[in-house]
Amino acid sequence: MRKGFTLIELLVVIAIIGLLSSLAVVSMGNIREKARDTKRISDLSTVQTAMALVNEESNFDNLGDCDFGDALQTCTGGDLEEYLPGIANIKDPLGEAVCTTATCTKPCNYALVDNANYDWSIMFYLETGAGQYDEAGCYLQTEKGVFKQ
Repeated sequence: MRKGFTLIELLVVIAIIGLLSSLAVVSMGNIREKARDTKRISDLSTVQTAMALVNEESNFDNLGDCDFGDALQTCTGGDLEEYLPGIANIKDPLGEAVCTTATCTKPCNYALVDNANYDWSIMFYLETGAGQYDEAGCYLQTEKGVFKQ
């Protein structure tokens, strides 16, 4: 009697390993998206704290080289950079374009937007959602919290 595995048994094991590997790769992609969304929420929480300090100090009179529609990381040279020295590094992990109503359909760099209802607002995009923001899409961070657009 010969000991060992038949060709069919080896092929079945290889097929099962391939199937499990492909499932692992698919689930890892979702984990990466959630990690990027968590970073986005963390970034905007930090910005919210800095904006509260700027509001108390100067009532947004000196945001530096920054206007509505600009990417947040370009807000240098003013009170916001004083309270958030790493502002130049605060940008979307995948964003290429600046977030606007038109470009907020995929990851985009955080941007100051003009909104009459709030003292300040920053637009950003979540890929799958994270934490209490469980939907993908465009969001607005304001002094009153985060709102889905």
